[in-house]
Amino acid sequence: MSTIPWFDGLARAAWKKVAGRRLHVGVVGDVMLDRFVYGDVDRISPEAPVPVVEVEREVVRLGGAANVAHNLRALGADVDLVGVVGTDAAAGELAAELGANGLSAEGLVAAPDRPTAVKTRIIARHQQVVRYDRERRGPLPKGARAALGEWVDQRAPGWAGVVVSDYGKGLVDRDLVERLLGWADRTGAWVSVDPKPVNASAYQGVHAMTPNTKETEAMAGCPAREDGEAEAAGRALVERLGLRSIVVTRGERGMTVVEPGRVTHLPTRARDVFDVTGAGDTAIAVFTLARAAGADVTEAAALANVAAGIVVGKLGTATVSPDEIEGALAAAERTG
Repeated sequence: MSTIPWFDGLARAAWKKVAGRRLHVGVVGDVMLDRFVYGDVDRISPEAPVPVVEVEREVVRLGGAANVAHNLRALGADVDLVGVVGTDAAAGELAAELGANGLSAEGLVAAPDRPTAVKTRIIARHQQVVRYDRERRGPLPKGARAALGEWVDQRAPGWAGVVVSDYGKGLVDRDLVERLLGWADRTGAWVSVDPKPVNASAYQGVHAMTPNTKETEAMAGCPAREDGEAEAAGRALVERLGLRSIVVTRGERGMTVVEPGRVTHLPTRARDVFDVTGAGDTAIAVFTLARAAGADVTEAAALANVAAGIVVGKLGTATVSPDEIEGALAAAERTG
């Protein structure tokens, strides 16, 4: 039997802290409904040079912050999901999908002036043909924001960790982040942010961010593709925003973990990549859960790297299960 690689050893150490635990985690951010329309294409429209998709089936999945919550629940966490929906049919679909996956819609505030965010993907022969979005960006109405704040104040004292899932729809701002950090200071909870570059200044002082390469470059104002570039960009953001850590998710190049005085490059664990939809949601969910369980930042990132490598091998928005993580770690031990 080969010796387990050092990076999988870190993941195993984190998983030992997570497995079998039932931690309470909050997810605050932009909830969405992901709709997938599957069909086949065998002709081009006579009306315009576009493919005609003959629809065979439709499915809905939890997206955005709701997908983060779904990933946490799949790994055994108790989850409070806080976000905003409309007063439309899609809000009902979203609530039903949450319920079907063991999650509550109680923390979703209805804002009559905005639609529930829905991303619809048309897929033919395993290829995405087009995506169209129904959403409204911009600051939340005062009533909705006040209701969100009240709900956070009610539930945050029980959170061991919290994920801020920012898709730039207008929910996440500096006041919300400060409220969450205030609770974290009192309770010892870990606060992670999946960022949107336009809101970078709002994340001052958070415990970790998990941007992808493009987001890192936008926030740091410099390249972040190669190892050295990702390290330099990560260091700049840690210093500028007063972060405890940053985990740059780099697709096929793995992850770069930057803490004050420590940098670790983790190689990718993906074997086959079919769909990257929601991979960032999985990564931040697993990372935050591991930190809440007591894993250090690098161990938590290594486990998130394993989980992301699993989820990109699935079609559509997906989660990972404890059995899948156990299987991936066991396979790594066998192959080295």
